[in-house]
Amino acid sequence: MKHQWIQRVGALGLVFFSFFLESCSNTGVTEDPYIDPHIIFTSKRWWNYDIFITDIYGGHMTHLTKNKWLDFNPAVSPDGSKLAFVSDRDGGNREIYTVDLVWMDGYTQWEGRNLTNITQTQGHDWTPKFSPSNDKIVYTTFFPETDNYDVFLMNVDGTEKKNLTNSTWYEKYPQFSSDGSFIIYQAWQKGKMEIFFTNLLDENIINLTRNTQFHDIMSQGNAISPDGQKIVFTSERDGNRNIYVMNTNGTEQTQLTDHSAHDYEPVFSPDGLSIVFTSERDGNKEIYIMNNEGKNLTNLSNNLADDWNPRYYPDNRKIVFQSLRDGPINWEIYMMNLNGSGQTNLTNHPRTDYSFVVLPLQNP
Repeated sequence: MKHQWIQRVGALGLVFFSFFLESCSNTGVTEDPYIDPHIIFTSKRWWNYDIFITDIYGGHMTHLTKNKWLDFNPAVSPDGSKLAFVSDRDGGNREIYTVDLVWMDGYTQWEGRNLTNITQTQGHDWTPKFSPSNDKIVYTTFFPETDNYDVFLMNVDGTEKKNLTNSTWYEKYPQFSSDGSFIIYQAWQKGKMEIFFTNLLDENIINLTRNTQFHDIMSQGNAISPDGQKIVFTSERDGNRNIYVMNTNGTEQTQLTDHSAHDYEPVFSPDGLSIVFTSERDGNKEIYIMNNEGKNLTNLSNNLADDWNPRYYPDNRKIVFQSLRDGPINWEIYMMNLNGSGQTNLTNHPRTDYSFVVLPLQNP
């Protein structure tokens, strides 16, 4: 009888232990992949500018870098596992840090682990971008002593830093092609902005726009089409800012918009079939969409306040953008459907929210 009682207690103990483990898995202490779509952004809603993460439904907000220093300009790896950002937490200069993004679910939501300074330079490091293979980062360094910007490439852990431009000109805002084989970046030559190309295999540098009379301005969003064949950009060669497209070798530079007001900040859609951009043709900044041939222009935001800096969401069904519709000095981040409906404030705070990136979809 005693032996049977011990067996029953042991069985009950196993059941309880199994139930306990299942309950723990439901408390939110988990590192399973996140489900809901999220954006990562910079906000000054605490001590200084910090990095925050929120889902697009406004249900959860995680204050990721909570400290007294300036943290901004986030970039996320294509697999969503790592975040890079700019910080001045080591003193007078700004450097690039990375953290591992860990989805905890429950109350905690997110954690940033293994904080690492990956540049550790005397200059100021800016605008990190991950390679499509997640193993490289391209970025810009400003050298105050020579008043110069150069574009650098390094491994994601900060090793093997290489100056790709190494000139006396300003070179800034690099971004990878979709296959990671080349980068484009903004360069200043003879006082004018031009767009340059560098093949990462031979590191050959090519001036694509070759227009020393007027500014040709590269978008900091997806300026390269998904198939790597086209580059969309803004040019002032017609007296004001209009949208142009060209082949990635600089040929067939074609004007897509033709308006007396400024059009700028163009980015390709994930499927390459459309382009969103900012336009001032309605007397204020609005978000417009057109197909990749410059046809079927539509005002998507259609609001009296300024809306700008559009980015496609990876599902190709939504657009994220900045807006001033909640106050003249209150930058907010909004999202809308591809037809302009469902405009929603994602950040919704009286302090400045800006410099956003979209966390890649885990379940597209």
